[in-house]
Amino acid sequence: MSTATETTTTTEERKPNLPAFGATARIEARELLRMFNRRKWHLVGVTALVCALTALLLLQLVPEYRSSAMVMLDTRKAKVTNTADVLTTGVIDIPAIQTEIEIIRSAALLGRVSDKLHLDLDPEFGAVRRSVIGDLIQRGKEMVSKYVPFRKAPDTPANADNGPRSRAITALTRNLTTLARGRSYVIAISMDSNDPVKAKRILDTITDYYIVDQLQAKLDANKRATDFFNDRLEELKRNVEVSERAVAAFREKSGLTIAKDATIAAQSLSELNSQLVQARAQRADKESRLIALQQAARNPATLGGVTEVLANSLISSLRAQEAEVARRVGDLGQRYGDSHPRILQARAEQGQIQGRISQEVAKIISSVQGDAEAARAKEAQLQAQVDDLERRAGGLGLNEVELRQLERESQSSRAVYEDFLKRSKELREQQDIQQPDARILAPANLPTSPAFPRYALTMAGALAIGLVLGAVVILLLERLDGGFRTGEQIERLTGRPLIGMVPGLSRSTLGKMVPARFAIEKLTSAYAEALRSAYTAMTLGNLDKPPRVVMVTSSLPAEGKSTFVCSLAGLVARSNIDKKILVMDCDLRRSSVAGTLGVQRTEGTIDEYLAGTKTLDQVIGRDEQSGVYYILARSNTPNSAEILDSNAMKSFIKSLSEQFDLIFLDTPPIMAVADALVAARISDYVLFLVRWERTPREIAINALRLFRDLPKSIGVVLVQVDIRRHSKYGYGDYGYYYSKYRDYYSS
Repeated sequence: MSTATETTTTTEERKPNLPAFGATARIEARELLRMFNRRKWHLVGVTALVCALTALLLLQLVPEYRSSAMVMLDTRKAKVTNTADVLTTGVIDIPAIQTEIEIIRSAALLGRVSDKLHLDLDPEFGAVRRSVIGDLIQRGKEMVSKYVPFRKAPDTPANADNGPRSRAITALTRNLTTLARGRSYVIAISMDSNDPVKAKRILDTITDYYIVDQLQAKLDANKRATDFFNDRLEELKRNVEVSERAVAAFREKSGLTIAKDATIAAQSLSELNSQLVQARAQRADKESRLIALQQAARNPATLGGVTEVLANSLISSLRAQEAEVARRVGDLGQRYGDSHPRILQARAEQGQIQGRISQEVAKIISSVQGDAEAARAKEAQLQAQVDDLERRAGGLGLNEVELRQLERESQSSRAVYEDFLKRSKELREQQDIQQPDARILAPANLPTSPAFPRYALTMAGALAIGLVLGAVVILLLERLDGGFRTGEQIERLTGRPLIGMVPGLSRSTLGKMVPARFAIEKLTSAYAEALRSAYTAMTLGNLDKPPRVVMVTSSLPAEGKSTFVCSLAGLVARSNIDKKILVMDCDLRRSSVAGTLGVQRTEGTIDEYLAGTKTLDQVIGRDEQSGVYYILARSNTPNSAEILDSNAMKSFIKSLSEQFDLIFLDTPPIMAVADALVAARISDYVLFLVRWERTPREIAINALRLFRDLPKSIGVVLVQVDIRRHSKYGYGDYGYYYSKYRDYYSS
């Protein structure tokens, strides 16, 4: 219920108190939830529609089954022979794997698969599906062709691009999926088809042909290599025979005989050269020994380092005797003088020994000198023999060079022949042990469920799309909703206080009664309590000077003004028998109070009273059941605005306010005619009615702006509220509690 301060708000529009940010977020979240709750059937309907359309589409689609297999490129080779394969993959890298994938997808391989399985006759792949219309046209042509000749179309070649086989290959390529599994040597292959058994059969055929093609390619390459080697062996064999015959003929012609590895002359010259080298070495050795002995003879102290002297036993014995005599001379020299006979005798003995040693050294030098002379002579003799043999062999040099050239050519031809012969034998052995570079890691499986369409996933997606689309529709409907649904909307957008919310009455609730009679008879109903709450809010807002003349209006026609006025006046009159309540019909264009209140028309109307043609007793009437008084009007009264704005009208209202406790003025819509603005000048309080959900917001706001210059208290009443639906828009206002506490009201 609005406070007194809110009710007395007149010309200034109130500024709503803005909640804090956290509270705003909570309010927005709550409003969003309430919005989806009250429009949940829109959400359900849109979602159900999307799901139904998706299900219908899925029923129209032909399911496709996917069979999968895996092929592994095997890089491990069993080396039965020591030779490399003629055709091998070797180290497999990414380009090599992509190459194998392209081989699997090649038109040649898929064409063989199509030929084996006769896919060109299968409607799913190569055969053209003829429609019913196409069949009728074809039959018509056949019938007419009996009487009218048609020009025949040229025959299409079997291998044409638009032929059945080509279409089958294209369909196989489209339905075949090949993918390398990460960084491994495994290729995943899958085939889609309308028939799971067909998909498995096609994929088995593809993998089998791929393995067989690999092996056949190796065998073909090996066979080509073997044929090449056989042809070359015959040619090489002829070349070897020709080159060997040429060597034998040239040797016979030139007279060059051979030893084990060379001609006799060359072999003799080689041997003499070897002997000459040895003789030169011996001569140099003898001469070096002779020079060493001669130098040692001139310096006896160095004789001990000469090999020949050391090897002579006599010299060694004499040198020992010499040493003994020298020791004795030393001993005698310490005891006797230099001229002592024993010392002289010992020195004489020492001289004799040294003389003998010199004689032996001279013999050795003479012997070594003889050896050196002999070595020189031998060297000179060998040199002479070599020179003589070289002179004799000089005439055979050119022939020998040519002979060696021929021998090299013959040896080269034989080496090539032997190598080819060895390779040919290895290839013949290898033909029986060839293995493909790939093997089937996982054979094709038989699919049990379709891969397309994926019913569960598609329906889940349709459900999600339906929910999103439903949410969009709800948001769009909310944006397009231009009516008022809550009191908070009215107070926030119009700046006027909401003093009441009056629920709408269904036909089943009213029965045969009109709403005014229902309020009078059902004093404890929710409808009556809503009217009573609005009346209480209006009166409590001005305790010092309660309103005596209350004008009721709205922005548009058919918003329940007359129903509200008659219901409220009848309820107040019935509930307060000591008060006199009057309802005056000020709608001089479309009078409806009599029908709404359900009473008999009086003898006169308000315009006739103001014109002086009728008395007050003839104009005023009373409802006996409720006790409410009423003054009726006449529809289509001319100059209605002038009548309401006349001094007579003002005087009449003033006199009535002295006789009655409360006067309700039922006026026409303010946006339709100016009568309501005129009547507002003679009233104390204005009740502005807004029809729930129907009255456009902009029109209601503009209508209330027309009262800005009037120093009147204005209260807004939301009428014809759907309580059940309104409870979904929020809580805290009248309508929420009407729906929650319905047990307190009578039906």
